[in-house]
Amino acid sequence: MAAAFTFAIAFILLAVFLAFRFWEERRGRRVWGAARDSADVVVVDMYSAAVMGNVPQKYRIALVALLHAIAHEAVVSAVRALQAVERPLARLSHRLRQSAPRGNGKEPSAFLKTITPEKRSEYPSTKSTDSL
Repeated sequence: MAAAFTFAIAFILLAVFLAFRFWEERRGRRVWGAARDSADVVVVDMYSAAVMGNVPQKYRIALVALLHAIAHEAVVSAVRALQAVERPLARLSHRLRQSAPRGNGKEPSAFLKTITPEKRSEYPSTKSTDSL
């Protein structure tokens, strides 16, 4: 469902972009032409710097520091979320173990007595040495 929704939005945006470009071509003038030309130059320079490796060292260091901070915050947030879930589950597990029914010392029911020998015959014990 999400993929179809994303595809539909992307398709609509592409159609709007193409309609806008055809409208500009028909008019013969570009909307914000000077600003778009200067933005194109900046984008080409950034692409060239990224591909050729001409990014100044201070920007590379800043990028690595930013990525490190983002990764660190993601891990810390994940640990906090796990701890928030773990504590109530540990308390619940403890309560369930404490309130578990204990053996009351009574004899097993007749039904259990009838199925116990069948279980033993299906799964022979490994302690017997008769087969050696």
